[in-house]
Amino acid sequence: MEHLKAFDDEINALLDSMFGPRDSRVRGWLLLDSYLPTFFLTVLYLLSIWLGNKYMKNRPALSLKGVLTLYNLGITLLSMYMLVELTLSSWEGGYNLQCQDLASAGEADVRVAKVLWWYYFSKSVEFLDTIFFVLRKKTSQITFLHVYHHASMFNIWWCVLNWIPCGQSFFGPTLNSFIHILMYSYYGLSVFPSMHKYLWWKKYLTQAQLVQFVLTITHTMSAVVKPCGFPLGCLIFQSSYMLTLVILFLNFYVQTYRKKPVKKNMEEPPAGKEVKNGFSKAYFTATNGVINKKAQ
Repeated sequence: MEHLKAFDDEINALLDSMFGPRDSRVRGWLLLDSYLPTFFLTVLYLLSIWLGNKYMKNRPALSLKGVLTLYNLGITLLSMYMLVELTLSSWEGGYNLQCQDLASAGEADVRVAKVLWWYYFSKSVEFLDTIFFVLRKKTSQITFLHVYHHASMFNIWWCVLNWIPCGQSFFGPTLNSFIHILMYSYYGLSVFPSMHKYLWWKKYLTQAQLVQFVLTITHTMSAVVKPCGFPLGCLIFQSSYMLTLVILFLNFYVQTYRKKPVKKNMEEPPAGKEVKNGFSKAYFTATNGVINKKAQ
């Protein structure tokens, strides 16, 4: 334990030397004083993917219908709370949409910080997205984009909560909470086969995510154009990180939804295979309970 405590002190001292003094208003909040819990939870997440895939290799996929229904409902409700509370608290503090500093709104800043702590914590809960993919043997969904996004967001928001827990930081989570209401509602409905015919709007979720990233970058850079005392380095880092997400999500969108050339003479499906809407049954795969067309 002494070695772990010494290691923890060294890590925290290094971070403090890199980013400067932490925001005193969040000292003592759960998981924030030390980086080690966030780091170890991330390592556990990555190990769970690797070991989980090995464990499930020769075992049947789990359904988890009831668990997924409750999980998606829970994340949807949490996202609703964060959206409403961030909107109300930033309105109460008279937040400037172009650039908002860290200290001028008084108690409203603390109220924003409390909601952003839940936003940070929710990123650890969302590790379950991947664990459910593992248990359901949806390994095609565990892409670099998926793992990179989940692992990096949890760690980045630990830093945000310690050094810039309010002010300009409110905008991205507000948008993201709205997107997550749509996204996890979609996932929750997709658990029920009877709802599949109503879930034609999946690609528009990806488009909405891309719009979200572009708006967040625009909002972040507006504080560079018209400074208000918010740390410049944080603004540059956030814009750079969001740009990586734009590139990765755009690549995903193009690879998933680009139009394939239609062959004039389509081969007849092999005898014995069910045909649905002109495609063989093998042409369909399920993603989080939703039927999607994939290229043969």
